[in-house]
Amino acid sequence: MNKDKGAALLLSLLILSAIMVIAFSISALMYGELKLTQNIPKSIKAYYAADSGIERLLYDERKGGGAGDIPKCSIDLDNNSSYGIEFTDGDPIEIKSWGCFDDVNRAIEVTY
Repeated sequence: MNKDKGAALLLSLLILSAIMVIAFSISALMYGELKLTQNIPKSIKAYYAADSGIERLLYDERKGGGAGDIPKCSIDLDNNSSYGIEFTDGDPIEIKSWGCFDDVNRAIEVTY
């Protein structure tokens, strides 16, 4: 009868260990997803900063002021984000813009 009690205890420990491994794995996945979701507002600000760079260059081109390259994330905006643009004149015209907010960077490329 002692063997049965020992086997039941061992089986219980194995089942408990398996449940704990599953729980820790799920919590590690959830932590990674939570960390990604916290960066979404920063990502949106960086994206719109990059969009502002594109719009500025297109505005300068339409006004005839001539567009030029601006180093990455060197123009500061009011919401503490920044942008930089790279302009390739040719056929087709290519514009690359980088937006930065805190430690998040986003880029947009436009060709026309």
